[in-house]
Amino acid sequence: MSSWLAGHEILVQTTVVYAFVALSLQVVLRAGVFSLASIAFFGLAGYGAANLTLDGMNAWLSLVVVVLACALIAVALSYVVSGLRTVYLAMVTVALTLIISVVARNGGEVTGGSLGLFGIPGQISTMGMIALLAATIIVLRRLEVSSIGRSFEALRQDEDLALSVGIDVARRRRFVFCVSAVLGAVGGVLNVYVFAIISPETASFSLTTLGLSMAILGGIARWPGAVIGAIIVAWMPEILGGVTEYEPVIYGVVVVTLVVLAPSGIVGLYDGLLRRMRERRGSRARSDGDGSVEGRPALAADVAPTAAEEELS
Repeated sequence: MSSWLAGHEILVQTTVVYAFVALSLQVVLRAGVFSLASIAFFGLAGYGAANLTLDGMNAWLSLVVVVLACALIAVALSYVVSGLRTVYLAMVTVALTLIISVVARNGGEVTGGSLGLFGIPGQISTMGMIALLAATIIVLRRLEVSSIGRSFEALRQDEDLALSVGIDVARRRRFVFCVSAVLGAVGGVLNVYVFAIISPETASFSLTTLGLSMAILGGIARWPGAVIGAIIVAWMPEILGGVTEYEPVIYGVVVVTLVVLAPSGIVGLYDGLLRRMRERRGSRARSDGDGSVEGRPALAADVAPTAAEEELS
């Protein structure tokens, strides 16, 4: 196992980074808050971590400092965009990503200009990254089953209904926005540590579409879906091998096929199969309880008492 991990270390680390990107978008999709700002925070946090580690700060400490700073920025920004809904919020947050990219190109020594920053010394072990991802999913799961998490479903279904039952919709939306931004920031920092380079193209609109496709492919309804989507995207070049020139076409076919055949993603497809299997077992158990023999319907002779039994009784 250790030799396999050593041979595929970059792929495993890339999968973790992609999983954080997918989770950052999965959070807002599940709550019905169409914010794509996590990609902007992916780039912002990447540049922040790059500068701190180039100045000699420890990798883990840089991660904590940058994520906390991004969380504070997200809180302030959440009040600015709190009045926006649906496509308008999506457009504004995509524009934020484009702004970060333009600033990075013209940021001088802080961002490295169009070439970006390279030779970034920060490093976190693969097992440390996996543990961080696992802890994040556990926290999200705990949040999901709490009163806050249950309010997200009401928020997604009908905001007016959520207001009528006493849910502070504006506060919940801001909270979701900030959680998404923090997850994107963590992914941005880890991305810098994995590849030791960051450029204006690191956090572009293509990453937004990639993150959305990972969340949808894996399945939005459950948190492991983000990890499954990340595995598909990260490992597809390795699986395809020598047909890399056709990779975009194959990836497009896979995405279209899964969306058509399994709109709820791979996790949703798996849950559906389990549900049908349980229903079949339940129907068989009911048939056995009704007196059926080897799959045939119960007959009167199977359940009616004989004359001798009636006399004994």
